[in-house]
Amino acid sequence: MTLAATSSELEAFRARGYFVRERVFAAAELEVLRSAVERVHTRVVSESRAPHAAGVERIDGKRYQELAGACVKWEWDEARADVRSMEPFVHLDPALDALADDPRLWRPVTRLCGTERLALFTDKLNFKRPGGAPFPWHQDSPYFAFECPHVDRLVSVQVYLDDATAENGCLWMIPGSHRAGVLPGLTDRGVVGRLYTDVERALAEAPRVPLAAPAGSAIFFHGDVVHGSQVNRSSASRRAFVLTYQPAGHSQFRRPGVRDVGATRT
Repeated sequence: MTLAATSSELEAFRARGYFVRERVFAAAELEVLRSAVERVHTRVVSESRAPHAAGVERIDGKRYQELAGACVKWEWDEARADVRSMEPFVHLDPALDALADDPRLWRPVTRLCGTERLALFTDKLNFKRPGGAPFPWHQDSPYFAFECPHVDRLVSVQVYLDDATAENGCLWMIPGSHRAGVLPGLTDRGVVGRLYTDVERALAEAPRVPLAAPAGSAIFFHGDVVHGSQVNRSSASRRAFVLTYQPAGHSQFRRPGVRDVGATRT
């Protein structure tokens, strides 16, 4: 497998704001990772029920909680005790911590970031259980910009841990939307709603593309490209993780210190 981004991938990244590499991880590797993320889920749910657990914070009616060194977002349905997403997560399991140093993930990013030396900016885990809620259209850069002056040099990689389809809530993209820069957010959806892109205002005629791909596939994408996901209408989970890279030497988003990766890590 070619590790560096190819010329055609670079062109796709410039034109569409993303490209996909299918089956980056083998079946045996995925089994290890799925087991690890389920251990993390079990731990987080257990810690949420402990007497000393931090309280649940509600923003726009949604539940958030600080647990195990992560910001945990619970499923929108109040009756469910499922984690919707959590950030960060790799610090909770050795198999997950090793992901940031996997050259299949960071090496293609070097040409996209314009540097050979990278550091981890942040890491996020999405569970998307059956019936799991959608994630509205959004850009990552407005969210990251609060803590990152070099937000224009961030590149994210999402890896599917399960086969992803339109039915089970795969990632959707609006190709080329990154070329417009930061777009207006919604003004009628509360506090967090401002971070959701007002696509009807800014991109009403733009095509929406579902990125269905087999388990183990990786999507490399720009911080300004508009993306989201729909409800998981299947009977199985659609789990995925996202690693966001930055030039080496910069601090992490929600963890202390610098986490250089790959060949630059000491």
